[in-house]
Amino acid sequence: MTRIVDNEGIGALYATAVIKQTAGVFDLSEEHVGTAVCLDGNNTISHGVDGGGLLGCLEYVAGGYAAVQIGGVARLPVSTAKTAPAVGNRVVVDGAGAVYQAPTLTDVPAGGAIGRGVVLRYDAESGTCDVLL
Repeated sequence: MTRIVDNEGIGALYATAVIKQTAGVFDLSEEHVGTAVCLDGNNTISHGVDGGGLLGCLEYVAGGYAAVQIGGVARLPVSTAKTAPAVGNRVVVDGAGAVYQAPTLTDVPAGGAIGRGVVLRYDAESGTCDVLL
């Protein structure tokens, strides 16, 4: 018998958040579901900034509110312009909904995040990684 390991959604924990607005327009919509998000204020989320701290995966959007997976294993897109994450390491966001390898502690830029989670799987073909949040 052949079994396929599928980490996605294991131990998922969700939170409700407000979506950040720019000039009266919500920064995230249904087309962004499945992307990496950050905290951007009190219970407010956005894609954040390059090198920012990962909060979780955007799961649902409606009326300016969102459901965000903040715990468990999330499958996230990997930035094609940055260093691919290594299994066992942490990730940060690229500010556009993807993640990449977090810098080492000695290389964290001022105001940057040290990374979050543990990469369980990286799939170069699909451009995704499974992160234990």
